[in-house]
Amino acid sequence: MGEPPWGMTTARHSMVRWGLWCALVVALASPQALAAAAKRKDSGPAKPSVVVLEVEGDARQRQAPFLEVALDTGSGGTVGDAPARPPLARLTLGGTTTWRNFCARPGVKSCGEYDRLPANERLGDTVSYASSVPYLGIAAELELLPLANSESLLRGLGLSLGYRRGYSSTNVTLVSDAGRSTTREAVATDSVLTAQALYRYFFGMGEANASLGHAGLRAGLLTRAFDVDASSNSPLTGTHRLFPAVGLEVSVPLVRWVRLEGAGQFFLSPKPGKGLGAGSAALDAEVSDYGTSVSSFGWEAELGVGGDIWGPFGYSVRFRLSRFQDTFSGAGTKLGWDEGGVAAETYSSLHWGITASY
Repeated sequence: MGEPPWGMTTARHSMVRWGLWCALVVALASPQALAAAAKRKDSGPAKPSVVVLEVEGDARQRQAPFLEVALDTGSGGTVGDAPARPPLARLTLGGTTTWRNFCARPGVKSCGEYDRLPANERLGDTVSYASSVPYLGIAAELELLPLANSESLLRGLGLSLGYRRGYSSTNVTLVSDAGRSTTREAVATDSVLTAQALYRYFFGMGEANASLGHAGLRAGLLTRAFDVDASSNSPLTGTHRLFPAVGLEVSVPLVRWVRLEGAGQFFLSPKPGKGLGAGSAALDAEVSDYGTSVSSFGWEAELGVGGDIWGPFGYSVRFRLSRFQDTFSGAGTKLGWDEGGVAAETYSSLHWGITASY
């Protein structure tokens, strides 16, 4: 068979195309299609779904935790990165090692002046005392700054209370006018009580939570007693002093765990024969042995380091030098003390301890 004529093929294709268009028009015009189109037009663009959660109570208010715990950084009670402040209280407990020297010479202004005299001019009884072993003992100090949390200048007002006591057995040498010397063992104690008012000006060293330094004043009463056991029959008499003192102090933090600390005090008329722990006869003998009256002066200097170790706990190590000089006038009961003389007393001590701050 041959190919169909060209005109017949064209007519057949046209009929198929018109049939497809008619089917499409009928489908779009059906009631179901019209209803779906109307529904899409009315609904508009799709909106995202929102999940609503109900919150009990007022979510805008933040409730503080029932208990919050933080580690004290040791800066006097400051926690975390809060600004440093002075501690309300600081307690130091530790030990003390003390060396004592005492000399008494008649008719001169100083012990060195008498010792430089020719041998034939050294007349009268002299006393020389040097600790053969140090006095070992205990030490405690309490500092209170009740206004430390305030922002006024009064926050530097405070009180310092201290107690130290050392024990030792040592040798005493008494030299007579004839040049004969007698050495005896003496058991003695060294006791110190202090009660002083404080005023400190605090300053920072840059960082907000760094330890504070301070410079300040202190003034109050001190008593120092050197007691010799009467049963030892020692020729050395004790000394008892009760006197006011004024001084300066400074503390400069170098790093968090090291502070450089220094202080100095002047003793106002620290005369022997006044104090606690001895009878009136023994107190009177501290003057009458060497003269009828006495004038005295003294001073103290100390230098050391301290710092924070962990939390509120720290350490303190200080070297302290104290000196008293007594000038006697009038006739004393000792041989050769017809016109008075001089006595000098020096304490060199090392103090160490653990501190706790609040």
